[in-house]
Amino acid sequence: MALLHKKTSEIPQDAVRLTEDEAVRYFMKLVQGWESRSEVWPIVYTPGVLGASTVFAGFYINSYYRRVLKLGNYGRLSSYLPAVALPAIMATVFHTTFVTPAVVLRKEACPVCLQTRAAAIQGAFAVAYPMLLVPLSSFMFATRHFTYRLPSITEKPKDVLKLFRKLSGPIMMPITLMLAFNVGLAMFLTGKEFETVYKVNMRMYELERQLEDEGVLSSQS
Repeated sequence: MALLHKKTSEIPQDAVRLTEDEAVRYFMKLVQGWESRSEVWPIVYTPGVLGASTVFAGFYINSYYRRVLKLGNYGRLSSYLPAVALPAIMATVFHTTFVTPAVVLRKEACPVCLQTRAAAIQGAFAVAYPMLLVPLSSFMFATRHFTYRLPSITEKPKDVLKLFRKLSGPIMMPITLMLAFNVGLAMFLTGKEFETVYKVNMRMYELERQLEDEGVLSSQS
């Protein structure tokens, strides 16, 4: 059954009506059972690919600040979990919740708007979130374990900001490139998801027409 979005007045009498949640679940089940994985890979693998890209960015950022602040093994696990694992999980969940269903239902009149939403989500979790969290947590560990001489954030906040700028300077170009890559990747994969939804629906529509034609021929013979 092809998934079509129509007004109530345009729905045929024999059509199966689904709520938005039911329609999304039906389509995802259809994709999971699709015989050719290469035809539906954007829907299946996009959240995982975006999550992996987020892991790489978060790992790079966290590793850099831990290295320059000479943290060694101090707080290793407690820093990597919120800076690497959590953003990756959130990037996957947010894309699956706020982008993929809208693609499947074709709710957005402007596909570029939905691609922009996907890019904003990915950029926020892959780069912006780690760049806010990691320096703060790294400074906290460095102060606690005396691995780096840091000014007091309460007494000398301007000096802390200057130090942050100094430490962050060498990686601003890689960070900018990672941001551009993640934004471009999210827009590209979301566009591929649109193409996949269209192809799957067209294929199902063709099968329905073929079955209807075969039924007509059988009834006439």
